[in-house]
Amino acid sequence: MKNKIIIAITILLSTGFSACSGYLDLEPVDGVIVTKFWKNKEEVKDALMGCYASMMTTGAMQDFLFWGELRGDLIKPRVSANNLSAMSQFQNGDISPNMSYCSWGDIYTVINNCNTVLSFAKETQKLDGSFSDQLLSEYEAEAKCIRALMYFYLVRTFRDVPYVTTASLSDAQNYSVPKTDGSQIIDSLISDLKSIDRAELGTNYGIPYTYGSKKEENKGRFTLWSMKALLADIYLWKDDYENCVSQCNQIINSGQFTLVPVQNTPVEVISISPPDTITAYYPSEGDVDNMFLNMYANGNSVESILELQFGTDHENPFYDLFNPVYGSLVANMEMMSSDQLFPPSAFDRGWYDIRGEGVDYKQGYVWKWIGLSRTSYTYRTDGMSFSNWIFYRLADIILMKAEALCQMGKTSGNTAQLVESLELVKTIRSRACAPETSNEIQDENNINPNDLEKFILKERAREFAHEGKRWFDVLRNAKRNNYAGISYLIELAAYAASPDKALSLQSKWGGDYNSHYLPISESELRTNKALTQNPFYGTR
Repeated sequence: MKNKIIIAITILLSTGFSACSGYLDLEPVDGVIVTKFWKNKEEVKDALMGCYASMMTTGAMQDFLFWGELRGDLIKPRVSANNLSAMSQFQNGDISPNMSYCSWGDIYTVINNCNTVLSFAKETQKLDGSFSDQLLSEYEAEAKCIRALMYFYLVRTFRDVPYVTTASLSDAQNYSVPKTDGSQIIDSLISDLKSIDRAELGTNYGIPYTYGSKKEENKGRFTLWSMKALLADIYLWKDDYENCVSQCNQIINSGQFTLVPVQNTPVEVISISPPDTITAYYPSEGDVDNMFLNMYANGNSVESILELQFGTDHENPFYDLFNPVYGSLVANMEMMSSDQLFPPSAFDRGWYDIRGEGVDYKQGYVWKWIGLSRTSYTYRTDGMSFSNWIFYRLADIILMKAEALCQMGKTSGNTAQLVESLELVKTIRSRACAPETSNEIQDENNINPNDLEKFILKERAREFAHEGKRWFDVLRNAKRNNYAGISYLIELAAYAASPDKALSLQSKWGGDYNSHYLPISESELRTNKALTQNPFYGTR
């Protein structure tokens, strides 16, 4: 948490939303004069939009990316990067509490902005007779969703963290807040989100289904559907598979989202040695171009459920991170190569997975966040880093459901659940025109649940490479059933760390499960005397 945050709420301008204005600074005295906050519902909405805007700061965006990718195996520091040493140490597992990557201040700023809305929106309603109970409930529900998303990042990254649900406003407040067990926080997040689910509760109060006809708002703000996507993700992390499937089904069956379509042409291909015949699928190149443009270059595709809206008023940090001239990060081509994630067909090398070269990466650079064309070497220039950050899209929901069904079938022996899980994976692979070489389930009449589990994890790597999910995906699979899947992390270390560090990282991750979470930064320990360091990193 920021040192004694005294909020005046610092508002940024976020593209797609009305400009934030009308804020009154808090007077520097102990205690808060409520009427110095907001006087009408419009100002409360501005403050709520400020919660989204605080997620768009460079610090918060780097947290979303670094926490989800930099400890993984799909990305690596560029050899010419100014911060090569720090990034390499972090990726190699040489992590210390004084590293900037261990700072959670930007995330707690978002949380505190949400807490401030939740603390004072009700007071504003007393001053504005047109501020209805329903609208108040919608604003509060949105703030709870944003807050839950931030805590979900914190729990997955640090495990046990301070769980604060009141606004930090005054020097007189007690800022020594101890950690709360991460599993308890997860349960609280679930309770919070269920309490605002107007579909389940059968009410007009809570999180809205929609904000009208503007897709920038429907995909850039929390709706019922993005709330359910977050809830499904939390259930999956908790290993509550039935509830995960339930939330996924509601999103899939809502009719609000479809996969960005890519048509393909089936062609029988004959192999001479060994003699065999297989059906290859060749994509419509125009459709693949449109998929790249709609999903990444332009954003807010028909598949999108929730994404941060960047633009001319507020750029993201991706240009500095990924641009081919002086960017800090590049794709780890050892993993993205034909030997790992994206092998071409053994029958016809012209049959390829469309998610690889030109979409996720291009000439070794992470392309989906800076590229403007799949087929030409055209990328965003400085001052044009406008690509939206995607938290959830339909493909994620489909693969969440597949993973949950796989685990249910693995436990119960219900082969129908395994078959349904595989069919969902095939839906994603069909859109990707994925060749036979990356199909890890050869006998669909006798599905091994362990093989299917590995297949889904690898499919998520192909589908969501560099979208901030890789580390969390591997850790979720590794920690399941009291770390029965620790081999996933051991394998990850072999490709994430530099060759001279791989064995020590494997020993670290395999020997002490506390090492899977980041340490609390030294500055936080100095400021908050109630905190204790995470176990792997010693005492205070």
